[in-house]
Amino acid sequence: MSLIGEYPCSNATVPTVLSFTTASISALISIVAIVGNSLVLLAVFLDPYKNLRSPFNYFVANLAFADLLVGIGIAPMSVMYHVSEGLKSRLKPEIHEDLFFSYFTVCNASLFGLIILGVDRYVSVSYPLFYMVRLDRWKAFLISAIAWVISALLSLMYFQFGLNIYRFVFANVAIIVTFAVLIATNAKILRIFQEQARRWEDLHDSTEENIAKKRALEWEKKMTKALVIVLVVFLACFLPSCVCIYIINLCSTCNCVFINWIRDVQLYLVMANSGINPIVYPCRMQNYRLAIKGILSCEFRRGQLMRNVSESRIITATTEVS
Repeated sequence: MSLIGEYPCSNATVPTVLSFTTASISALISIVAIVGNSLVLLAVFLDPYKNLRSPFNYFVANLAFADLLVGIGIAPMSVMYHVSEGLKSRLKPEIHEDLFFSYFTVCNASLFGLIILGVDRYVSVSYPLFYMVRLDRWKAFLISAIAWVISALLSLMYFQFGLNIYRFVFANVAIIVTFAVLIATNAKILRIFQEQARRWEDLHDSTEENIAKKRALEWEKKMTKALVIVLVVFLACFLPSCVCIYIINLCSTCNCVFINWIRDVQLYLVMANSGINPIVYPCRMQNYRLAIKGILSCEFRRGQLMRNVSESRIITATTEVS
């Protein structure tokens, strides 16, 4: 059994085909992450219809920003690292350290972003009046900034303990804690929805108040459903990534070719999550699609814009999120 903290194949030659394959996949992930997350950020901050100006969507933008940094920073550094590895040349140790520190900081920030989204949904559903009164966009920005500071501080431990120990701790603590928080918050949200459904199932559409209650509940359900899809994507990427880290640290009979492939698969999985996340929102939420369509087609001419604003408001009022 290899000792945790020591990469078991540090002196082994990495297959050239593996290095260039990883570099190619990293480049592809970089393009997808940059395009997708840039569109999400543009949708939130340049939305011509003003339907995405809410704390929840600012937290979505925070997650998109972390994923965008994977596309413009981590994935290109991975390309450089693996091309150098394939050419059998060595990068300076400082470049290695910068790569892994940035990688862990962004991963921590992304996990914090998911936790914040889960807690945001729970508070908004459980304590709607408190949520509306106490949480505004500036507090959303402050919460996001604090999450980034904590992510960077936690990543500094990489310099103290080294790559494999920190990666092992990251798998066992950060990912598991994130998973536990998200499962707990979503389970509570589901129970609240069930109670509200029973309480409001006898409401008639005879008054505007009852209609508004039903629409508000339906809107909360659909935003939460979008978050649940993000969580499923998270589990699909990070749980196999954890398995890869365990194999690297604990498999005493695995040869180094297999270990090196597992090392790179673990990297694919984490980076791929950053490319998949933005697809959930434009594909599932009508307001995001409308905002992106308006921005890309430059529909800022007054007449066209007013027609689209009217259309967008109708969709928001009836909560027709496909």
